[in-house]
Amino acid sequence: MVSKSNENILFSIIIPVYNVEHYLEQCLDSILCQSYSAFEIILVNDGSTDSSLKICIQYETKDARISIINKANGGLSDARNVGLLIAKGDYVLFTDSDDYWVGKQVLEDLNFLIKKSNPDVIIHEESRFFSKNNIKNKFNQQYLNVTYGDFKKESEALVYYDLFAACAWDKVIRRVILIENDLFFPLGRKSEDMEWCSRLMMHLKTFVVYPTSFYTYRQARSGSITQNISEQHIMDVYEMIKQGLRKTKADGSSLDNALINFWAANYVILLKDFYILSSNNRKTIWNELLSWKYLLTKGRNIKLDKVMQFYRFIPFKILPNLLYVFRILNELKKKYKTIS
Repeated sequence: MVSKSNENILFSIIIPVYNVEHYLEQCLDSILCQSYSAFEIILVNDGSTDSSLKICIQYETKDARISIINKANGGLSDARNVGLLIAKGDYVLFTDSDDYWVGKQVLEDLNFLIKKSNPDVIIHEESRFFSKNNIKNKFNQQYLNVTYGDFKKESEALVYYDLFAACAWDKVIRRVILIENDLFFPLGRKSEDMEWCSRLMMHLKTFVVYPTSFYTYRQARSGSITQNISEQHIMDVYEMIKQGLRKTKADGSSLDNALINFWAANYVILLKDFYILSSNNRKTIWNELLSWKYLLTKGRNIKLDKVMQFYRFIPFKILPNLLYVFRILNELKKKYKTIS
């Protein structure tokens, strides 16, 4: 059995677990192999009905750095919040239990960056796993002029190049920032990372971008949240954008511009999913969507810039139709990649 290190815990790795028996061992093995040992893994079993809890217990008995919280199903946000409340590390990482890391020196490298610059957040890019023969590495940081320093000053570039995106698992965050600013995940909502990341932006002073991709994000997994987009899911996104835009100051500061651009990128996601909604819900939110079309301008986000290439030639009312077609084609492309 691996015992706890005498060192202070630098990293708390919080892993919500729900019915991932086929992926959990790979996830845990990819973290436990790290050359740097001053970390803890908090497994939050969120009411799994398969053998996931059994796997958690097997790993806990082998490594004292692992602790298990076994709870009734409450969703991803609730599981992350429960883990965060007991975390002891100086920095927190959220890892999804169907994903995995690549490399044995990830934590050692993160420790080096922390000793060098003591950042509030370390941003890392992901690789997207479609199949063993099809893994796509994201590397947008190549376009940045600055990869460390003042977060507020560089926030517009980080949002534009999709480095600061609506994800919890691509950030290593100083724990005290989360606790002191009550930065817990909203309960009862889907795409909760959107709201959480927008609030996090307002409390970050310094950042570093990790130079390579170590996090592997599994695509098109049957049963995953991203594969089951519901009507409520889309309405939650709508409400978060609505609230987020209301809270922006429009004062021209870099951070405020970055926040507006962050919501603009997610506005495109809402438009893309618009036709999943019932006709009643489409009618309910249409006028609001129209009022936000000022967000559709170049220079806010690289994904939005792609939309702008054809939006300038069509009326706004046609845009959701076109984006919905692209959505379907993209989903088919993803499924093809998973079997290639």
